[in-house]
Amino acid sequence: MKIMSLAGGLPHYYNLVLNKLQRDYGVEVCVVVPTEKGATLGAGVYTSDKGIEFKVFRREEYTTYYGKKFFRGLKELILAEKPDVLMVNWPYQASFVFYPGWYRFLRKHKVALISKEIPFQVPHYDNAISYYLQGGGVTENNQAHQSNPSLLARLKFFIVRETRKRFSNLVDAHINYLEEAVALHASYGVPAEKVFITANSPDTDALLQTANELKDVAANPFRLLHIGRLVKWKQVDLLIEAAIALHAKYPQTELSIVGDGPELEALKAQASGHDFILFHGGIYDPKELGKITCESGIYVLAGMGGLSINEAMCFSKPVVCSVADGTEKRLVREGYNGHYFESGSLSSLQTVIERLFAQPEKITIMGQRSREIIEKEINIHSVLGNYMEAFRGAMGSPLDSKAQSTKNKE
Repeated sequence: MKIMSLAGGLPHYYNLVLNKLQRDYGVEVCVVVPTEKGATLGAGVYTSDKGIEFKVFRREEYTTYYGKKFFRGLKELILAEKPDVLMVNWPYQASFVFYPGWYRFLRKHKVALISKEIPFQVPHYDNAISYYLQGGGVTENNQAHQSNPSLLARLKFFIVRETRKRFSNLVDAHINYLEEAVALHASYGVPAEKVFITANSPDTDALLQTANELKDVAANPFRLLHIGRLVKWKQVDLLIEAAIALHAKYPQTELSIVGDGPELEALKAQASGHDFILFHGGIYDPKELGKITCESGIYVLAGMGGLSINEAMCFSKPVVCSVADGTEKRLVREGYNGHYFESGSLSSLQTVIERLFAQPEKITIMGQRSREIIEKEINIHSVLGNYMEAFRGAMGSPLDSKAQSTKNKE
């Protein structure tokens, strides 16, 4: 089986997942990325070619007539590589609607089409136009998209909604993190059997191995930890406020902030004069990052995010979070391995952390439960097993057995 994926870049954590897909599951993987920094990557996303075991093809990313990005030379690449599956995400999905010849090309060459997305800020079909008109969703600058009630905006959002509906029904399978995706896609007319819920995971084998190697590192139960890009929707400023307030009552309180991004200087200014708040910068060495995680007591995701939850749980950390990208819904269980706080509320965040500070023995117990969830339920093997089901489902949907047999002989 051969999979070709279109991507805006090569995030280091996803490279490890694709390596494992190729190495352990017998899937030949190739990824198409922009020749320059992808326009679709968020600010501060760390990308790397280091350790990649799959094929990478760099192609020019250009702006289409409808305003979204796509790749030049992709048809020639598909003809040369002959993938069984083409896996795409936003905004590359739109090309299969606005360039109808693309879909016919894939059918002709018996390439199944898969859509991969979360999607945590996609409205249901019936509510889509009003959602967009009211500025639904937030950017990574933590700002709502600008609301616009004009007739022109209404027409634009009608086109956006119908584009998604068309694309959603063209693809042979949808890969999503969340169970809610079944109902969401159903609102666009997609049958449930085309939706595959995979959850979300980094390479937990590697993380658990690092955690085992660092098992003797002592933790401060009163040390809070944030790992991730420093952009506004991560709400690290809220976490800093909470840490300062908690330190007044619990002098043992510390806060470690790992990451880089456009908000770094503003956050350092906010924390100025509080030497219990440490900025480590962007750290991507597994052992170094693992040691910082082991030395902490509680992982706090104050705003948006996802995989950092899985990573902290591999290191036996309880998790405090609110509304993230949906990853938290499968992993964080209230009162069992962590706590939820009211999104954007400083008092709520302080309260749930203080609940753990008041009973530090629970920090250890909840952390152990976090690791058990990773080991027994949601890990790289369960996630990639679900990916394999989606690949097989996609290939079985558009290609009847005779067509697939013909392709196998090519």
